[in-house]
Amino acid sequence: MVTEFLPLVSKLTRYLGNEINSVHKDLKGVDLTFALAFPDVYEIGMSYVGFQILYDILNKREDIAAERVYTPWVDMENLLRTKGIPLSSLESSLPLKDFDIIGFTLPYELCYTNILNMLDLSGIPFLAKDRDKSWPLIVAGGSCAFNPEPVADFFDAIVLGDGEEVILEVCDCFKDWKKNGGEKEDLYRNLSELRGVYIPSFFDIRYHSDGTIEEIVPLRENYSTIKKRAVSDLNKVDYPTKLIIPFMKIIHDRASLEIARGCTKGCRFCQAGMTYRPVRERSPEVIKDITKRAIEQTGHQEISLLSLNTGDYSCISDLMADLMARYSEENIAVSLPSLRPETLTPRLIDEIKRVRKTGITIAPEAGTQRLRDTINKGITEEEILATTKNVFTAGWKAIKLYFMIGLPTEKEEDVEGIVELSGKILSCGKGMNSPRNINVSVSTFVPKPQTPFQWESQISLEEIIQKHNLLKSKLSGNRLSLKWQDPRLSILEGIFSRGDRRLSNVLIDAQRYGCRLDGWTEHFRYDLWEKAFMDAGLDMDFYNRRKRSYDEALPWDHLDCLVSKEFLASERERGLNAVLTPDCRTEGCTNCEVCDNKNLKLVISSPVLQRKPSEYLNRKQAVRSYRKYRLQFSKLDDARFLSHLELINVFSRAVRRAKIHVRYSKGFHPLPRIIFGGALPVGIESLSEYVDMEVEGYRGHDELKDKLNKELPPGLRIFNCWEIPLKSNPISDNIRKIKYLVFPNEKIKTLSPDCNTLKESVASFLNKDSLFVLHKKKGGVRKVDLRFIVEDVKLRDDLSFEISLRHGMATDIKPFKLVEHILNLEDNQVKLLRILRAEAG
Repeated sequence: MVTEFLPLVSKLTRYLGNEINSVHKDLKGVDLTFALAFPDVYEIGMSYVGFQILYDILNKREDIAAERVYTPWVDMENLLRTKGIPLSSLESSLPLKDFDIIGFTLPYELCYTNILNMLDLSGIPFLAKDRDKSWPLIVAGGSCAFNPEPVADFFDAIVLGDGEEVILEVCDCFKDWKKNGGEKEDLYRNLSELRGVYIPSFFDIRYHSDGTIEEIVPLRENYSTIKKRAVSDLNKVDYPTKLIIPFMKIIHDRASLEIARGCTKGCRFCQAGMTYRPVRERSPEVIKDITKRAIEQTGHQEISLLSLNTGDYSCISDLMADLMARYSEENIAVSLPSLRPETLTPRLIDEIKRVRKTGITIAPEAGTQRLRDTINKGITEEEILATTKNVFTAGWKAIKLYFMIGLPTEKEEDVEGIVELSGKILSCGKGMNSPRNINVSVSTFVPKPQTPFQWESQISLEEIIQKHNLLKSKLSGNRLSLKWQDPRLSILEGIFSRGDRRLSNVLIDAQRYGCRLDGWTEHFRYDLWEKAFMDAGLDMDFYNRRKRSYDEALPWDHLDCLVSKEFLASERERGLNAVLTPDCRTEGCTNCEVCDNKNLKLVISSPVLQRKPSEYLNRKQAVRSYRKYRLQFSKLDDARFLSHLELINVFSRAVRRAKIHVRYSKGFHPLPRIIFGGALPVGIESLSEYVDMEVEGYRGHDELKDKLNKELPPGLRIFNCWEIPLKSNPISDNIRKIKYLVFPNEKIKTLSPDCNTLKESVASFLNKDSLFVLHKKKGGVRKVDLRFIVEDVKLRDDLSFEISLRHGMATDIKPFKLVEHILNLEDNQVKLLRILRAEAG
């Protein structure tokens, strides 16, 4: 039974692992194999920039092969478990347990059960103490590494800080150990000598009878505190430009370019603002070079400039003006996903909208000025309203607002303030030529480690629901919409955010009870979590409902993000008194103690004059002429798994990489004029598909075809190309007959070559006068006569058979459903057949 499904799983995995720019190496020709494991689904993991950075760094080394693995969705997990198939990498389908090193990203607390689930699917013991040297070295890193204690028992080593600083050192350390044939303890000892590498088993945690930590005991001399690693100069660190291009839609489907790391605004609730200090900016020239290469090598239509606060980048206005001067005429948009209201100037707004109006989010965080000062947000209501007015005036019809509830010192009037401020922001759109909308998103404050509010309590589940109800009653309708996170998710996040090692037993039990994909509402089971805590004898309220004293030992006290504990305590006191702390980049040092002013310090780019190269301006003024071409292509083998929308994306990006200039539509969201024929159902192959595109200037037919074929993935191949009139009829008008070839599969006994069932089924179908089935389409369900749709079915000598459809009937029924009824098969059997559209014309 396992072998029946292995080919299907292998093909699905292989096609995901064969994306444009993915790296494939001969694993026998490298010294070390490294599995980069992301504990959430592919669509999320592929949007994670850090993952792509590490993938690029590792694979640039000839002696290392890095491959990827993600959490499988529930249907794939069930298939793997039912058929006994181990979780494997995308690139080579190597089982996870056969890698030398597995590196997990720790992006957020609600993915912890996914880590255990991935280990379980791989047959790897959960606890590091249960794995001898025959098992892979399992390491972790990411934002949650600054308190990894709830998952510390699962890992051999954990990296604090910037992974690109230390990952190759970890690999070299492992290679030397492997070559010398030492024991696992020897590897631990060697790794512990690397700055930023935390070996959890080198510490013993002792507890008081009340559950608080009595002492964190180092078990190795001169290894009592682990200091984070930090890149000192981003300009000297390679950034990936040959980004992996997924075939499917992912959460952030664009080229994300990090322009700066760190933040000095000092928001007291923000963990990243503390742990990623100090600010280090890339120079404008480096950013422009990265952007140019990323566009050429990916074909993305949007570039996202990333940092914790992109608007604070010292050269942002000049940089945006330069990028838009270069790329707006190619319809490449530039988005700034993280902006403080006061940095969203009219000039910046004008640049953002030059190609398309990407989304605008404003984060007041709190509804009143007192509470914004408490959290050190540093913005006023006047600045928020002025920014909103500018955005609406520039043509945006909707703005997203982001608030938090449950912040320290919050009162009822602060929650009411969210309603009042949202109403004022909506009023900024009055008098415009069309109504404006406000989408309010509310999350619950979660005290985070390594922040000034790490000692605070989290509000109860009942309080969260009460505050939600207040907002729901006053923020509905009238062009105001409200979204909120499930309060139980916030409670769980709060527990694991500041949790200790005793929670590892809770995680193990929760995974065994069925908890996984907890960040996905449809799979979140709070009742199972309550059971896991009860079975472990731990009180959920102990972790999030109580304030910590300054004297209490915190689970992460031995992990140093370089921001001093004294500074955090001082900031907490200032916050409780609503006293602002200025930005150190403009007002002088605030003594957080991160900078040593030698190896690590603020790196601020000098503003540069905006340059508008004449060639870009001349191109904009040129009169363009276009010719229209019709291309005929095949879609075979693994390419059959591409949906129609994914196929459109694949061609659009291939056109960009090939540097073929196509005409774009007009309006709010310009799209390339690349028009396909009818959509081919997922899973169906085709020998003859068509696409029209309007191309700037004259190109020879072969040149156009060859350029595109070099950029298309395996399974897609253009074999014919000819010019047609610009005002020619659509492709569908020229398709008069559809033929499908269906090939038998020996795994289906009734379709084996020595069985007469196939012939009998075809004959029975052809002898029918009619065969009505229910067919679902947009707008409802209707009856369809399959016998009328099918003109003929012909058996061939190899027991494949040909289905010919009547003219105009191609969209009335899907091929899989058609074959299912002709052969009287189950749905899962039909999916094992190879169905090929042999003719469309």
